[in-house]
Amino acid sequence: MLLTADRLFYEEGIHAVGVQRIIAESSVTRVTLYRHFPSKDDLIAAYLDRRATADHAQVDAIIDAHRDDPRRALSELAAVLTRDDFAAVRRGCPFINASAEFTGSHAARVRAREIRRWVTARLEELLRLLDHRDPRAAAQQLMMVRTGAVVSGALDDNGHLNEDFLHCWEQLIDDGLPSELRR
Repeated sequence: MLLTADRLFYEEGIHAVGVQRIIAESSVTRVTLYRHFPSKDDLIAAYLDRRATADHAQVDAIIDAHRDDPRRALSELAAVLTRDDFAAVRRGCPFINASAEFTGSHAARVRAREIRRWVTARLEELLRLLDHRDPRAAAQQLMMVRTGAVVSGALDDNGHLNEDFLHCWEQLIDDGLPSELRR
């Protein structure tokens, strides 16, 4: 049922999908759904937690694979977006989408902020290891570029999205590095 909720929430929007539809498409009873998720908000939180867990695993695996080369880790994080994620997020970032449907301190907004903060912190750690001039600002800017690229992938007809994104990503990193570490 969580896989069904994930698919429907992402493809159609959280508000547009009712619990009854998830029950029907999951072939579970209402009692079963509510036993696992006492409210729709609990189901929304589980959906976003599932997405965040996958993102954590992906980012951590890339960083771990390039533990001795933070520059390569940063480049690979961008390359994975172009290889895998842009196609997978054809409707935009699930965290941004969920956040846009809710206001204030709703779990969707809280989880969106948490995952974005976590990814930004990981980028900043890598930039610090490279003695980047301003790792905090560069990490924030890299996250903005990533967000913009995901939105562009969902909305624009940019046949050069991958190249444009990778160029911008690498330039933001290089601009704060000592010359011997630049690409």
